Amino acid sequence: MSRQQQNYFGKILEYLNGLIQKMISIIPTPIGNTEDITLRALRLMKELDIFLCEDTRTSKKLFKIYEIDYSKKKFYSITSFTSKGKLEFYEKLLKENNVGILSEAGSPGLSDPGKSIVKILWENKLEFEVLPGSNALIPAVVAAPMDSSEFLYMGFLPTKKGRQTKIKKIINSKKPVFLYESVHRIYKLILQLKENGFEGNIGIFREISKMHEEKIYDNIDNIIEKFKSGKIKEKGEFVVCIYNITS
Repeated sequence: MSRQQQNYFGKILEYLNGLIQKMISIIPTPIGNTEDITLRALRLMKELDIFLCEDTRTSKKLFKIYEIDYSKKKFYSITSFTSKGKLEFYEKLLKENNVGILSEAGSPGLSDPGKSIVKILWENKLEFEVLPGSNALIPAVVAAPMDSSEFLYMGFLPTKKGRQTKIKKIINSKKPVFLYESVHRIYKLILQLKENGFEGNIGIFREISKMHEEKIYDNIDNIIEKFKSGKIKEKGEFVVCIYNITS
């Protein structure tokens, strides 16, 4: 086959490939226990060649754990600080390729920078699939003792501006409220709730799915005492349930 023929058929293949609908896969990864991965997630990790990751180093470690060869795969970083120029490059990448979206841990897009990619997918009417799987929120909702058929999820609270407004909203909620909180602010949050007149119950779900997983549910005064005494350790990752029992 001559070079001219090769170029001709190459262009035809490129054209036909462009007609095939690309699929973007949003893939949850374990938040602590490596057994919490789905067969579907593993298959996609093997099949796909391009990944947008919250942390490329963590993602590569995960591939190593599951003994998946990633030497020929491409990994790109997506964070809350990703520049507009990079997002435009990723938009082109998503339009032309089958791509996997990976969080550092948990479900991409759930209190996670992957949400910016989801926005791009909708804006460009690109096909995508969201795999069910690992996250910290749903286990906490299931483990909470009150009726949680309706609840309010607030992600991470602002660290400064707007925090007080959010806390008042939590206290006035007639539904149980679930949120993520940093180890550096978890005790501060409980004290702020108390200072603002909250007298309900608190659920503390620490290190979900990990070896030292902890679940505590009590009234706010007892929760404060447990923090003071060290019975609740200020270590790891927290999901907090706040329930105004008088609502």
